[in-house]
Amino acid sequence: KYHLQIGVQSFGVARPQMALTFVVDTSGSLVGEGMAREREAIRAMAKQLRQGDHVSFVKWSNKDSVLLSDHVVTGPSDATILDAIDALQPGGGSDLHAGLSKAYELAEATRGPGRLSRVVLISDGGANLGVLDADVIAEKAKHGDDEGIYLVGIGIGPAPAYSDSLMNQVTDAGRGAYVYLDSTDEADKVLGARFDEVMDI
Repeated sequence: KYHLQIGVQSFGVARPQMALTFVVDTSGSLVGEGMAREREAIRAMAKQLRQGDHVSFVKWSNKDSVLLSDHVVTGPSDATILDAIDALQPGGGSDLHAGLSKAYELAEATRGPGRLSRVVLISDGGANLGVLDADVIAEKAKHGDDEGIYLVGIGIGPAPAYSDSLMNQVTDAGRGAYVYLDSTDEADKVLGARFDEVMDI
């Protein structure tokens, strides 16, 4: 008997330019460990960015607030992005629909030929303000998918209000990946080493 193993390697292909729109939950339920995981998640992804990538940044709790709009990245761990991460502070309620709406508005403005467009939703999945119907919230992601903007969901708990079902429903509608970070240490493992896989590049 013989055991035959075949390995196949493709030619190296340069990653296309990316347009990432971060939409991050800053509601009061993220105080403590939740906010720590959120910051580490964004830092891990920032390490993977390249010169010329485009980044927009929306935070949301009671209302949305744009921190960056079509920022052109200077390289990995861009200082402007790191400053935006450090400025995040939890507090208030959770209007997920408003945050997603603003994120897709920014994402549509930064789309370009040959550019991969992703909206990155980081949240504990809770929604207690504004539009609360999960189907309506997911419809926003569905519209983005129709426009070629895929949604990546990152669950960060561990809050009592964490909603795995809502995060799954929203990312399924946006035809994107959904991952959960169960600690700050997981950020580099999941979003650093597996960045291309999570972003579906």
